Amino acid sequence: MLPVLREQRGAEEVISALEHAAKLSTDSNWRGLMPTLGQGWVAEEALAISVLCALAADTPRDAIIAAVNHDGDSDSTGSITGNLVGAMHGVAALPQEWVEQVELRDVIETLAQDFTAVLEGRANPEALWDRYPGH
Repeated sequence: MLPVLREQRGAEEVISALEHAAKLSTDSNWRGLMPTLGQGWVAEEALAISVLCALAADTPRDAIIAAVNHDGDSDSTGSITGNLVGAMHGVAALPQEWVEQVELRDVIETLAQDFTAVLEGRANPEALWDRYPGH
């Protein structure tokens, strides 16, 4: 992600926040150092906190719990962290009792499968057109 960001004008704050998060993720006291990233009220802080939790926690569950229990915009950081650890480890790594309660889970799973098929070049254009009609 950082190489792509480095090519973008105006991304310096995001790059700095992510580099700081990556550095903190190797510290055994990462939870205590989380406030140095901010409180998550602005985008780069929320992303950095989420990346820290996703990288440093022992399990996806622990990452999400850490993200929602910090002082600040914890619903945003929890959401971002959940997406990150889900992408990193797959839905099977998430607590099943949490996954079962996700609203519109079937729609989200279909979107994710379709998106993956497009990225991997194995999508059926006709099926996608039927499911997502355009003009």
